[in-house]
Amino acid sequence: MPRAHAPTRWRLSLGQCLLLGLLLVALAAASAPSENEHVVFDARSRWNRVLVVDRDGLRSLYFGDSTGATQSTITLADPRAVPMEYIRHTASALAFAPRRRSALVIGLGGATFPMLLRRSFPVMRIDVVELDPMVHRVARDYFGLREDKKLRVHIADGAAFMDRTRRRWDLILLDAFGTTEIPPALVTPGFFAALARSLHPGGVVVANLVDVKDTREREIVGRFAKVFPACMLQRTPRSGNLLAFGAKALPKDIAAALQKLDREARLPFPVAPMAELFHPCAR
Repeated sequence: MPRAHAPTRWRLSLGQCLLLGLLLVALAAASAPSENEHVVFDARSRWNRVLVVDRDGLRSLYFGDSTGATQSTITLADPRAVPMEYIRHTASALAFAPRRRSALVIGLGGATFPMLLRRSFPVMRIDVVELDPMVHRVARDYFGLREDKKLRVHIADGAAFMDRTRRRWDLILLDAFGTTEIPPALVTPGFFAALARSLHPGGVVVANLVDVKDTREREIVGRFAKVFPACMLQRTPRSGNLLAFGAKALPKDIAAALQKLDREARLPFPVAPMAELFHPCAR
């Protein structure tokens, strides 16, 4: 048996005690809700703690706690606004999908992207796959999700859904980041191949592949690039999301394609300025 050590005695000076006290006060203030913050929903599902927080005129969805990654955000004064940067950049994929008659979204969140598509392309048929029924309920009750004959939410595992579906879409979005990472089953070579098989001719996949670990992010992008003959990446300037765009072919002139989408005036924001952010996937 190892010999026990005598307890260490710590002696702090008055200045150190004051500094420690100030530090504890600062930490308490940082962790306390602000006067402008209000938790409007907080419950645990089978998979996550789901929170909806109103703060400074915005409503946001979080998994785990409100200090983690923001899943969705809307502007309370104008629910049609698109405050999340990566959602606006994701929409640039529409410039590469000439048909735009159907879309599949894997990962519902607060339904920001499906509802943007619903408003901008009224004839588009939109399918959404979401694992957690609680997230579906929260999107409906707090974020303005409205289902109809053109927009349908499927409560299902994304990998299982893609494995059994025989349908095809013009645009597919993979946006299923959880509390810490994208579920492993949704970033396998087989899953990416299933996405590619499920595109109509001329269709495009856009995937939010950001990961907290750079090595895992590069590995995932490498798998994605091996599946799609044409592959481009875009890193959003402020949020740092890594978006991968995959298809059999993408326009040679990315800037011209984005400018054309802006001229059509379907989206409530411009996408042409994003052209300089695109670069080819490393293979």
